Parts: sequence; structure tokens; C-alpha cells
Amino acid sequence: MAVARIDVTEDAKARGAFYTPQSLTRFLVRWAVRDPGDTVLEPAAGDGAFVQALLDRFADIGGLSGGAPLLAVERQVDEAAKVRTIAPLARVLTNNFFDVEPHSVPPVNVVVGNPPYIRYHGFVGEVREKALERARAQGVDLTNLASSWAHFVVHATGFLDSGGRLGLVLPAELLHTDYAGPVRAFLTSRFRSITVIAFDQAVFESAQVDAVLLLASNDEPAGFRVVRVRNGDDLEGIDVRRVASQSGEARWSSAVDEDAHGVYSELLASESIGRLGSLARVDIGFVSGANDFFILTRADAARLGLPVGFLTPAIRGPRDVPGVVIRDEEARLLLEIPRHAQLDRATKAYLAKGERAGISQRYKCRHRTPWYSVPLPKQLPDAFLPYMHHQAPRLIVNRDQFRNSNLVHGVSLTPGAPAAVALAVAMASSVTLLSAEIEGRAYGGGVLKLETKEAERLVVPVVPDAATLEAAIGPVDALLRRGAIAEAAALADRLLQLPHERTWQAYEVLRDRRLGRRMRRSIPRMRA
Repeated sequence: MAVARIDVTEDAKARGAFYTPQSLTRFLVRWAVRDPGDTVLEPAAGDGAFVQALLDRFADIGGLSGGAPLLAVERQVDEAAKVRTIAPLARVLTNNFFDVEPHSVPPVNVVVGNPPYIRYHGFVGEVREKALERARAQGVDLTNLASSWAHFVVHATGFLDSGGRLGLVLPAELLHTDYAGPVRAFLTSRFRSITVIAFDQAVFESAQVDAVLLLASNDEPAGFRVVRVRNGDDLEGIDVRRVASQSGEARWSSAVDEDAHGVYSELLASESIGRLGSLARVDIGFVSGANDFFILTRADAARLGLPVGFLTPAIRGPRDVPGVVIRDEEARLLLEIPRHAQLDRATKAYLAKGERAGISQRYKCRHRTPWYSVPLPKQLPDAFLPYMHHQAPRLIVNRDQFRNSNLVHGVSLTPGAPAAVALAVAMASSVTLLSAEIEGRAYGGGVLKLETKEAERLVVPVVPDAATLEAAIGPVDALLRRGAIAEAAALADRLLQLPHERTWQAYEVLRDRRLGRRMRRSIPRMRA
């Protein structure tokens, strides 16, 4: 069997080309191909890992070993050539998949593969417009925030006959993101049986993306199912048809850990909690284009002789402030130069140094005039919330009118909301920690990201006695700085009279599963 070497270059990342473990290709092909006469489409063939698995499968069940029932699509000329070498009788199209129309080929019984994964900010131009058009042709309207895999899933389904089976490797964003909602609805309406296989450990070592397997068909017992396994090796012997069906929620992630989501549902029904979005607006911070250049320590600013008038207190990222209160030694300074300001000698010298280092030619810098004038949000936030983290989110109080980079969201309280100090203690509770695991986006490196709208969905306990919570800001800050998240949550829960044990346990389950996906293991890696 051909085994391809993993080589995730920058070009490969830009194309969304990641490499699939052999355990996954074998499992998907074994599930999808059941008859020697099955016809198959591989829409993103790469260098042929899935194609080879398909040939092996056909050989096992007495089909044509040369690949006659197989149609493969691959846009890269050199990799398409590899596929032709592996399966000389297969039909291989050297095309972008979105340029291939479903009615241009006969319907197939099986679509199987690993669609390219390109995030929305890299999935642009004519290719995205064609992808959006293909999705609309299937009755699905995707937003501009959708990554490339979403369009692939919808378009690929259009090649199946009515009884066809769809087996794909997809990012776990399928389960929980808002932009994947139309894809989930489409799959539910198109297939009577849907199974998602989730992994406790990372199956892609070189891609910071958490993967799941999607198995969709119309010839298996009806229902929605989630199967959770430790890693790809544990797929051997699984019969998804014997798994009991579950409820297909709007976000399928709820079925992955039903007990934890059950606790969360009970909390949402309680009158003792609300949403952060009802108390505050969450916005992104400034985008400097070069934080290492524009954000300085106080010592560096003094050494360079930069004038105080061009320096604004700022928080660069969550690592600089491990607690919920910013200490003097953690403060940074943003070089904030108005567009028409007169520059002194020290500032000119520092900017010249930046130009020699190429800072002025970086993307954000070269698209503003002058390149060194960083645009700032109009409003100073009342608090900060890390955009991404590994352990737990926290609200950082902005007592001294700091600015915040885009690594930290700004939280601006609405009239009538509790003070930021009280909210910082309340959001240290296990209730908010659990909600972050459910409302946020987990990625393969173990990081949890909260976009602004997701942050506004965070659950926040109602604050009945702000003074009591405000008095606890010091102990909570000290605990979080020591990494004592459990103790801080227990303290906040006790002050708020919230159930601690079940909520904390539910949080731990989801957190540990997310962090567990960072574990590395030795597996053969193949390109699909």
C-alpha cells in the first residue's frame, strides 16, 4: 500500500491540504463501499490516500481493482498524476472541484474523502464566489464566514444518487459553529441517518484543527448518532448501525457529551443566570499590524526616549495579565501617534528603525496612512475578555483606561449592569466556565476561541449583592494567578449560592476532552 509522507508546507496550508491517517481512510471506505458495483467520487483526491484505500476495499469485496468505478477530482497537476498512477483505470479530473457540475457526470453511490480546510479569511475571490454559487444550487445559503469545507460538503452531496452514502473527514466546527448551521440543516433534510464520530485525542498532528468523521446515508437506521472514540486506532471494529440514535440539536455538539449539556440546559432554564450580551457589548481590540513594535514595556519606552504624549496604557494579550486585575508591572504602552502629529527626534528614529525592519510594509501597516498611526476603537472598554485561552476565560477589569489589542476583546457595560469588578468575580464561577466550553470554538491545539458574538452568549450569574462580590476581587485574582481555577470557581459559586459540584464536573469533562486532543501519538500519516 502506498504511504505518503506528511509535508504540511505553507502552500499546503493555504490550500487547506492536510494529511489523513490511514486508520481514518480505511474506516470511512469500509463503511461507505459495500457492493462491488458501487460507484465512488473522491472530490479532493490529493496524492491518492483515499484512492488507494478504495482500491483495497474493492479488492476485498471482489470489485474492479483498477479503479473503473472511481471518479477523482484534484486541482494540483502533480498530485492528480499520482492518482492516475495509483488507479490507471479511474477517471481523474484535474480541476477545482467547484468547477465540476453535478449533472456533468452520472450520479454516484458513494462520496468519500477529506475536503480542503481553508478558513474564511483565506477563502476569497472567484473560488469562494463559485463555492457559494454551488451551495446555493443545492438550496443552501452560506455566509462569508464559512470555511471552505462547508461548501465542499454541500456541493459533494449533489453528486450522490438518492440512496448514496457520504463519508467525510471534517473539522469539528461542523458540530457547533453558527456558520455551519445551514450545513447541519441541509444534511438533516437530505439524509435519514447521520452519524458523527468524535475523537478524544488529536488525529491530525500538524494541523491545528479538531476533526470528526461524518457518515450520512439513507439506507441505515434513521436517526442522529454521535460516537466518541479515543483516537483513530479505536475505529477498528465499530459498527455505527448498532448505536442508538440521539436528538439532533441545532448544535450537534450537545450530543457529544449529553450529560454535560444536560447540566447546561438546566442552568439555562434557571432564573439565576443571564447572558453577557444582555449586560455588555463585546468588541475586538485594535489591530496594530505589529504588536512587538507598537506595544512596548515602560522600560523600553523610557530607554528609547519616546514622549509620554504618544504612549497610551494598553494590554497586549491575556498572558500578560494572569489574573482579573492589571498590576503596574504588567502594564504595557501602545505607541499611539495621531495622523497629523509633529514628530520629535526620538519618535522619528524609532519609526525609521521600524521601516528598516520592514514593519511599514506589513499588510495592515501599508494599508493605512501614515503607516504608524494605529486606528483605535472609539470607546474605552470597562473590562477585557481573552479572545482565546487553554484553561478558562476570565473578565479582566479595566480600572485605568487601558486600550486592548485584538488578542483581547473589549467589554463595554450597558446602563444598569453590575460593575466590572463584581462581574469579574461572577464570571469566575463554574457556570461561566461551562458555558465557554459550549459556546466557544475548540481547536485541535487545545485552544478555545470566543468570537465576539460567542462571548456575548456566555452565561453570567445574576449578581444579587454586588458589594459582596466586589470584596472578593482580591482573593479571586490571587487564586487565578496561581492557576487555582477550581478554587476560584468554588469561591464564586459559594458567594452566588450556585450549585458547584455538578457544574464544575460538567466543565471538567468538556475542558479535559478539549485539552486531551493536544496529546501526540505515533501514527502513519497520509495525504488525502
